[in-house]
Amino acid sequence: MHNYLMRIQYIGRNFSGFQKQSNHPKDEKTVQGEIEKTLKTVLRVPVNTYGAARTDAGVNALNQYLNFYFDGVLDCGWLKNKMNHLLFDEGIFVKEIREVPQTFHARKSAKSKIYAYIVSSDLEKSMFLMPYVYIYKEPLDLNMLKIALDGLKGKHDFSIFANFDKSQKDRNNICELFDTGFIERGSLIILYFHGDRFLYHMVRRMVYYVLKGAQGYIDTRILLNPFSFGKRVPFTRQVLPPEPLFLVNVIY
Repeated sequence: MHNYLMRIQYIGRNFSGFQKQSNHPKDEKTVQGEIEKTLKTVLRVPVNTYGAARTDAGVNALNQYLNFYFDGVLDCGWLKNKMNHLLFDEGIFVKEIREVPQTFHARKSAKSKIYAYIVSSDLEKSMFLMPYVYIYKEPLDLNMLKIALDGLKGKHDFSIFANFDKSQKDRNNICELFDTGFIERGSLIILYFHGDRFLYHMVRRMVYYVLKGAQGYIDTRILLNPFSFGKRVPFTRQVLPPEPLFLVNVIY
């Protein structure tokens, strides 16, 4: 049995999320479901895949990883071309397929993930980039934006940026953000977050929070260390649209 790693990119709005779901209607497509269906078509046997990150519906990926086992030696270049012929029109592109050690697991072997969220205030220049750019209406103080992003770094209980789900009382809300920041590209601002793990809707809530901080709506004392203020931290419940969010990479 051989273990193969597949690296892909995809347009999130074409799918009802990455992970296949047994309770999804048959007409709702997931990225993992389409990958497995295509592998079955090409290889003529059912194939189970294991994904690195469970991106939500609408969230894009520049580098998502899956691994799968196959009882035989595959021509990875041939398989990549076959997959892309069938998947490209669906909004999925296979960037790489290669054999990896038996112990490799796309999710369990991952050390960290990097996400990016794209925002802009320029209506004219951003019109043709919609919906992959979030438009904010009030100007940002970039110094305050940096303070807000820096305040999120480190190992903390991120429950203030997570769903309030009473059925998940034992959920682990501890995450570590190794780096946060932003990059200016013309009229665009790309916010990035590098962490060991991320909670459901966590990134999209953090983006709204730091934007409000950069617009002057949050006390600087809170921005410097929001985790010491608990539920008193404002602007942590709004979930921004998924389309401007990208899974940039998974670090192994």
